Amino acid sequence: MVHEEELLDGAARVLAGDHSASMVQIAAGIGTSRATLSRRYATREALLKAVAVRAIEVVDGCLAPLDLADGDGDGGDEGADGAAFDAALEELVLALMPAAHLYGFTSRDATVLADPAFRAGVDRQDQRAAAFLALGQRLGRLRADLPPYWIWYSLWGLLDAAAEGVRDGHLAPRQIGHLVLTSFLSGTRPGSQPPAGAPAP
Repeated sequence: MVHEEELLDGAARVLAGDHSASMVQIAAGIGTSRATLSRRYATREALLKAVAVRAIEVVDGCLAPLDLADGDGDGGDEGADGAAFDAALEELVLALMPAAHLYGFTSRDATVLADPAFRAGVDRQDQRAAAFLALGQRLGRLRADLPPYWIWYSLWGLLDAAAEGVRDGHLAPRQIGHLVLTSFLSGTRPGSQPPAGAPAP
């Protein structure tokens, strides 16, 4: 029997490639029958909500390394250092890549976005990520002239682009780690200068 997490990851993989996939198409894509899928999820909406819950759990796991940059885990800067932050940031980016590939579509699906629990989970994750990135700014590891939320959203933009490039066959999976990290860090490190004529923050 397919484990619940495997089933939801499989459904997400199908939906990532075709947001409008039917229950029949989703079942075929994960190698099971429509009847078997319907016994677990009576409707497509129920399946999507379960996928959304799984997405929150997966991204929560990706955010776990953020605690490493805060030495005592109390949310303060004590014990934090630049090297620990850099390591946690790189680990976060690399961990989010498969999550974005599978679950990036949830942030744009109307059914998922209508679920208050999903929205609350995303808001909580955004706040946690923004606090982590603000720590990086205080440590001098990220540009202080960019809002932390912008840095977080821009990272997701790169992750979505990488996932789409792989799905379209223009990028190899082995390439995207380097591409995303290079593009992300080149725009967020303190040495990066805003273009001439850019408005002051």
